[in-house]
Amino acid sequence: MFSSITPETGWLDQTYPYVRIGNGPKTLLVIPGLGDAMFDGEYGSTGAVLAWRGFGHFMDEYTVYVVSRPRGLSDDQTIETMARDYARVLETHVGSASVLGISMGGLIAQELARIRPDLLERLVVAVSGCRLSASSRPMGREMRGHALDGEWIDIQCQLHEAMFTGARRRLYPAYSRTLGRLRSPEPATPSDVVVSIDAVLAYDGSDRLAEIDPRTLVIGADDDPFFPEEILRETHAGLPDAQLAMFRGAKHGVFLERKSAFDNWTKRFLEGEETQVRQHPR
Repeated sequence: MFSSITPETGWLDQTYPYVRIGNGPKTLLVIPGLGDAMFDGEYGSTGAVLAWRGFGHFMDEYTVYVVSRPRGLSDDQTIETMARDYARVLETHVGSASVLGISMGGLIAQELARIRPDLLERLVVAVSGCRLSASSRPMGREMRGHALDGEWIDIQCQLHEAMFTGARRRLYPAYSRTLGRLRSPEPATPSDVVVSIDAVLAYDGSDRLAEIDPRTLVIGADDDPFFPEEILRETHAGLPDAQLAMFRGAKHGVFLERKSAFDNWTKRFLEGEETQVRQHPR
């Protein structure tokens, strides 16, 4: 039970908000997605509970660190410079680890693996790929406009529609626009959202995939508007040592909607269970 686990929260180097859960003998670093820029940076007890819900499946074997980007990003930040920040986190605080990058975090994780393969044991690129799909770029620019205007609910609704299927896709945006306005996202530094979106829009690592040495799992969904099947396959094909796992009939939030299967696949990969390219049914 969560009550028997003592989480640790705080700031690494007084710069990187983090939460640590579990006490397994191995280490897993989680690099979060764009939503990381949209909260206040203080994990606290609520953040610890959310980390446990998100990554508790790994706690028996791993000590799990969820590490955020700094608050107050400079305008010239890129995916590559963010990767160098995470390299310092591993070097100074965490040590060598397996790395799970989610969405935008998957872009950062690829660059981290490329520049410091000595710090990574295994790499999971989750609902992410070597670049955004061309068809999703207008949505990214629209979200950037909302960020400039401080329209956080609008960004949240767009993300919900891109992430979920079925009733969730209808109900979550409706909730955000009504009762959700009572607890609107509150970025610690609003410009961080713009900088993060710019970094994602600018990134294309397709010509550098062959430089990534750690064994990699590319895991996502065929109907993800940001990283659809063709991007997942392109990323997998360009990596020298990789496995592809893909869910059919799912979107960007497959790691939440099909959490048990997603976590099991990821955990098996991290534990070294080798499988062929697989496609999970609807």
